[in-house]
Parts: sequence; C-alpha cells; structure tokens
Amino acid sequence: MTRSLASRLLPACLVAGALVAARPSIAAQAAPNQKLLDLMAQGKAETDLGHYDSAIRALSAVVEAGDATPALRAEALARLGAARRGAGDLEGAVQSFERASKAPGADRETKALLVQALGGALPGAERWAEIWPRVAFAVDRSDPKRPALAILWPDVPRANQAYRGKPMTLHRQDGDLGDFFRLVADVSGLNVVVHPGVHGRFTLNADDEAWDHCLDRILAANGLAYQWEDNVLRITQPQYLPPPRRFSGKRIDLDWGTKGRSPGRDLREGLAELARWGGATVVLDPSVRGEVVLKLNQVRWDQAFEIVVRVNGLDWTQDGKTLKVFPTSTPYR
Repeated sequence: MTRSLASRLLPACLVAGALVAARPSIAAQAAPNQKLLDLMAQGKAETDLGHYDSAIRALSAVVEAGDATPALRAEALARLGAARRGAGDLEGAVQSFERASKAPGADRETKALLVQALGGALPGAERWAEIWPRVAFAVDRSDPKRPALAILWPDVPRANQAYRGKPMTLHRQDGDLGDFFRLVADVSGLNVVVHPGVHGRFTLNADDEAWDHCLDRILAANGLAYQWEDNVLRITQPQYLPPPRRFSGKRIDLDWGTKGRSPGRDLREGLAELARWGGATVVLDPSVRGEVVLKLNQVRWDQAFEIVVRVNGLDWTQDGKTLKVFPTSTPYR
C-alpha cells in the first residue's frame, strides 16, 4: 500500500487499432473451405495495412458464405467490425460487432477477440476461463455521432464518467496488476493504496489514452474498482469501497516499514499516532491487533486514519475528539 505500488496467453491482440493475431482454434476445427481461410487471412492483412475497403470485401465474403463454420463466421464478423470502424463507418462497425457478440460461434476465443477489438482489456487466462460466458455487450448510443458496442463485465458496475488523467501508452500481454499499479503511481503522482486480496493479470493495448481510462478497463476485466479522493487512489472489489467522505486534516507523510528495516508499525500504536496528528484520542476494541506496512505522501491525517482502518477490515466513528475503532460485520477490504 504505497505510492510506488503500483498462463496461457489469449489468442488475440490489438496493435495500432488493427487485429493482428490469428485465432489458432479455427484450423483445428472441421476443415473450413480453404478459400474462406484465404479470404480471412486477406481481410486481416488488408486491415493491418489500412486497406479497409479490400478488407471489408474479403471479410464480408466469409460472413456471407453458406459453408463458413459458426466459429469462422463469428471471427469474420468481429474483424469486419474493426475494418468498418477503420473506414469510418461507425454504424456499420457496431452492427458487425453486435452480430459477432450474438453469433452461434461466439465461443471463448471469439469473445476475447471481440473484447480487444472494442478496446477492452482482457484478464488473465484463469479469470477469463471463469467469466467469459457472463461477459455481455450492449449498443451504446449516448453519443449519436459515435455509436459503439459497450462491454458489460460481470461483478462491476458499468463505468459512466469523463476521464481526466494524463495520457499514457501501454502495450502489455499477460501483464501483472502490481506492475501496472506501480506505473499508475508514477504517471499520476498519486498515493496508490491496494487493498488486501487484489491480484491478477491483464492484456491491454492503448495509445495516448488517459491513465484512469486504462485503469478502469483493466480493473473492470478483473472484477475490481477504484476510488479517487484527493491525492489517494484506492483499489479493491466494488463492494468494499467505502462511501465517499470529506477529509480536512493536516497533511502528513508516513513511511511505516516500507524500507525493509522493520516489519511495520503496530496497528494499535499506528492508529494512536494518527489520532494525535488531529489532536484526538483513539479507543480501540480489544480485538484490534496487527501490523501495518504503509507509505503515504502528503495525505491528510484523517484520510490516512480511514485507510488504515478500512484495509484492516475495521470501522470507526468519531465523537468530538474521540475516535472509536471496532470490527465490522461488513468490512471494507
């Protein structure tokens, strides 16, 4: 929980807006027509080269072929959507993407391809194997000039916000979430607090996009969410994010055990120290025990107190200058 915080690969990636990786399961299926396989290869190559009209013709031929297998047709629809989008036909792209999402051949590999064609992140192979049947899609016409197909991830609310972070470029296959969080801390300058139990992997290709947009996509794919308050970014499962709260205490720096010279600060002593920064006293339930390893820069003391309490599965109330800390039946992790 510091400011510096930051298998098997799935078969598709998006580079410079073009789908370039082959879908290896196609060749293993019952012998599609070789002509259709050649048209698919042509469509992919023409899309990569920016020859969208030629790509659209080749991929449309695969989609319309009566002897195309369901998997081949579903893949062709996903790639046709990318080609139409590249040609500027956003409505046609949405229609192709939506058909791909509903196609009988939309299996795990096709959905992975579609997620990346739509600019989404993919989680690690283990989580993808678990959630892919529950990943859904919906047409988004909130901007009539830019219709799109939105990805509906299970376990997390759909994002609906304006992103304000500094642009970043990121190309990662099967990257580690911890490494990404360290990168976010460096790019944003924020204190990144990662709650216990957060781990996973991701695949994402993004060019010059707001870091919080990249973060949102990567977290959504892994069933996670974040809360950005002042200069602190907290990352955990959505159900463990506490209600927003206003903090006004004096700003302080903390470094409890992150330099490796000690195992960390005793939890009870640390909470008492934080309370003293606000001229308060703390009353602790006898069950409150543990150690804290934490580094925070220029964080308000009451926000630091809240962070230490919540990441240890506790709750607190304030009565004047007295802070009471106790276990909770619904902990914010």
